[in-house]
Amino acid sequence: MAHEVHEKLLLAEATVVHLTYADGEPFSFERYELFADGSAKPTLTGRTDAQGRIVFLPDAVQRWRVRAFSADGHGVDVNFDALSSGGPAASTAATAPPDVGRASRVLFGVLVILVLFCGAQLFIRRRKPPAAAGESSDAHS
Repeated sequence: MAHEVHEKLLLAEATVVHLTYADGEPFSFERYELFADGSAKPTLTGRTDAQGRIVFLPDAVQRWRVRAFSADGHGVDVNFDALSSGGPAASTAATAPPDVGRASRVLFGVLVILVLFCGAQLFIRRRKPPAAAGESSDAHS
């Protein structure tokens, strides 16, 4: 029992710091330190992922500092504001457009098919020559 590890899946909004070299290549698998505003001790340490990203969940702290350096001396030391949910900066964040539901897409598809069918019917009826006045449509009369 003393060696058990429990997991819990939480869905939350995270802040992503994306680091790249000047040529656009990701700053991959490099060490970083993340500091909360006014703290001398890092809140989070680790390595960037394959795309050069640092992902974290900010608390009430709005201002953060990230330091990341590679073994060959490249690096960054920058301060930034994190957009935490419910904070004053969160209202300025861009919102994604609403997702169009599946039912709306199906209804739109049916409507397009109906319009195409009606258009084809009108086109076919216009091309058919009208029957002469004395002609009968019944061939056996």
